[in-house]
Amino acid sequence: MLRSGWAARFTHVPDGRRQVLSILVPGDIAGAELVIQPSIRVPVQALTDISYCAFDVADLKEIGVEDPSLVWSFLDICTSGRKDTEARLVDLGRRNAEQRLARFIADLHRRLRRHGIADESSMPFPLRQQTIADALGLTQVHVSRVMSSFRESNVLKVIGGRLFIKDMEALLDIAEIYRR
Repeated sequence: MLRSGWAARFTHVPDGRRQVLSILVPGDIAGAELVIQPSIRVPVQALTDISYCAFDVADLKEIGVEDPSLVWSFLDICTSGRKDTEARLVDLGRRNAEQRLARFIADLHRRLRRHGIADESSMPFPLRQQTIADALGLTQVHVSRVMSSFRESNVLKVIGGRLFIKDMEALLDIAEIYRR
C-alpha cells in the first residue's frame, strides 16, 4: 500500500511505447493480485519519492480466515479497481482529449480528497505531461494544448507542482460528470 508519493502501473507495447494503466496515490494498493497470484503482471514505477507498507501475503491470508470481513474488503477494492478500469476504457475509446483530461483530473481530485490530500479546489500534481499522455492515449503535445486551453478558459492552472481547479463546474461539464 502506498503511504506517500505517486506511482504508475504501466505496460509497454511491442513497438516500445508505454501505456500507463493507472496512477497510484497514497492509500492505493499496488499489488493486490499477489494475494491470489505468485507475481505482479504489470510493473509499478515510482513517479515521485514514495514510501509504502508491505504486507506478508501469508499473514493476510491467515487474517482473512480469522476475519472474513477482510476478504469482503479486499473484494470491494478489486471491484472498485475494475470499475475504474472500465471507465478508463470508455474514456480511451469514446471521449475526446478534453473530456479524457478533465475526467482524469476530476478522478485524481476525488481520490486525493478521499484520502485527505487535496482540498476543495487544489491538489498536489507532480505528473509530467508525458505520463498524462501515456495514461490517456494522447501525445505530449496534445496534452500541452489541452492544458493550455483549460488555463486560458480559467478552468484550472498548475503552479509549482500543485493543480488549482478554478472552475469546478466547468471541469465537470467538460468531463461529462454530473453531480447528484
